Amino acid sequence: MKKLSAIYALSIALVGCGGSGADAPRVSDIEPGFGNDINEQFEANIDFYMPPFMTQKGELVITNLQDNTSSTHQVESLNQFSTVLTVGGQYRFKFEPQSDQVYCPKSAGCGRSKLNDPNDLNGNNEIDFGEPVDAKINLELVALPVPGLNQLFFSPFSHAVSADNYDSRPLSLTATPHYQLTINTAFQKRKAEYVANAMAYADIMQQYSSGVVNSSLFVDTFNDAMSQDSATWTSYAAFANEYLSDTLMGEETNILYREHSARTLLEVNELFNLRALGKNEESITPYSKDLLVEVRNALGVLRLQEEQYSEELKQKLEDVENIASNDAQEAFVTIGEVIGDVVKHVSPFEGSADGQYELPGLDITYETQPSFRWQVTGVRRGYEVNLDITVPEWRISPTLGDKIVGTGGGTVTKPGTNLEVQFERFEIVTTGSFDPSNIQEVVGISSAQGDLELTQQNAVLTGKVDLDLIRESLSIKSTKTIVPYLSINGVLNTPNQNTPIRIYANERSPLSLNEDLDLTFGVQLELALNGGKDLRMQLDGEPDTFSNFGTANIAMILGGHVSELTVTNVGGNINLIVRGKNGYWIDIKKKDTLFTGGFYFGDKLVGDVRTIRRVPGVLFPDGSFESLF
Repeated sequence: MKKLSAIYALSIALVGCGGSGADAPRVSDIEPGFGNDINEQFEANIDFYMPPFMTQKGELVITNLQDNTSSTHQVESLNQFSTVLTVGGQYRFKFEPQSDQVYCPKSAGCGRSKLNDPNDLNGNNEIDFGEPVDAKINLELVALPVPGLNQLFFSPFSHAVSADNYDSRPLSLTATPHYQLTINTAFQKRKAEYVANAMAYADIMQQYSSGVVNSSLFVDTFNDAMSQDSATWTSYAAFANEYLSDTLMGEETNILYREHSARTLLEVNELFNLRALGKNEESITPYSKDLLVEVRNALGVLRLQEEQYSEELKQKLEDVENIASNDAQEAFVTIGEVIGDVVKHVSPFEGSADGQYELPGLDITYETQPSFRWQVTGVRRGYEVNLDITVPEWRISPTLGDKIVGTGGGTVTKPGTNLEVQFERFEIVTTGSFDPSNIQEVVGISSAQGDLELTQQNAVLTGKVDLDLIRESLSIKSTKTIVPYLSINGVLNTPNQNTPIRIYANERSPLSLNEDLDLTFGVQLELALNGGKDLRMQLDGEPDTFSNFGTANIAMILGGHVSELTVTNVGGNINLIVRGKNGYWIDIKKKDTLFTGGFYFGDKLVGDVRTIRRVPGVLFPDGSFESLF
């Protein structure tokens, strides 16, 4: 009789089916390998990626950590280089570029140059795209190759976690370390490239802004942040998000990954959200059954037989959909627009005196002492507005753009939606100078950080908010508001749950010539479902599709196992792919009550997914059968 593990029994309770019933095959303990050749020697094909704004030519040293043997390769371009290694244990990869020179990778430039900076090649007091930046990056990582194609992505973060063999999967919720891809899609490869680029940019800019050129700075800060709060670590995260926001605005990159761009934001930010980490495994076990345990975990929340989420999870995801509604999104934009318009038309720029003022739909009480203050009431975009803001800092510069920095907040409300914010800081930088005679809204960029309470029907989201806005002219009469970055770290309270939640969002189509918001979201939830108290999930896409089982990309950790799941449902034919650790993955196809597919170790087929006596499971070459449920 097959022995049921505790997690297997748990999955039966979650799924609601009876496991091995009376008519199901009885599976006895089997030898390792399940009839596969356990002495087979596997090979791994290794491709590499490093950020393209660094020197690609140099020396690659590969060390087998099992026997401490090394090989050295002189490569003309690391991103074009590949090699073959034996599968079995960990390898360390270290790349030494021929030159330490790095270059500004942002199309909008990397900010103001230092006084008499020799890297300011055109003398415009800016570090422009492609100009040199003084920084040194350490390119190193440790990986456990699996059969077939392995793609490795160098970055300062890959070096930081590899230095002590930390397992980064519980941070990124990726089946392999975030810097290693095995079985993957074009989007996953693109995402991994952006993650590596963002981490390298953050390291470059932190070194440049601090004036400390040191390749160990990132690792040292990582180790400090593992044990305590670190302002420098927070600064790295801000630089990484700055890079991603700028990258999304480019037409080519926007097309390449806009449908899932929030997933990139999610992964980068959760990598910076450090917690206690275990160690990576140092060797690999061919023909492991561990993935089947993870699949049963997954099927506890993805009820494949019933073609829906568990009722408990579905309700929780519907709560998330409600809180991220279009009305909530518009509320954030309304606050930004009102603040921008008010300080433009009633302000020191126009020489406004203390008193009462009106703008279309808004009433303003303005004071200049002891600081510039606006109390605003009225209606904008259909929301009732009540704001109280103070701006102690001003800059007037036709060259750099006018700038204001302030604090304050208030509420915007409409039936069913109430957003209350208190900004610790907001900043607006205009394109050119404020022009009070121009009836258009302020055009430029703005950012805000602070606290929020968002109420949607019977759901309340409280927490910290970090928001960037861009306003551009579409025509003489209209402007477009773009959200390149939105982050909310808080708690969602409803009658159904009290759930820690982090939400990331950005504009999916910033280049479209219309005024409508088009945000895509990435969400991380920490859930306590019946039978599984440590579930943490990540989802991305349209907020109104999170509870839709039809098509979903989900990452989760349950019972200490990290899994990535992709579900597609076309005309009632369902395909579920579950990726687990060490290159194991399973492809399950369901049509009516028939299950087919394959169980894989890298590119090696380990067993067939079959339906035997109406029981879906994996049939191994030795004739043994392991049920999925």
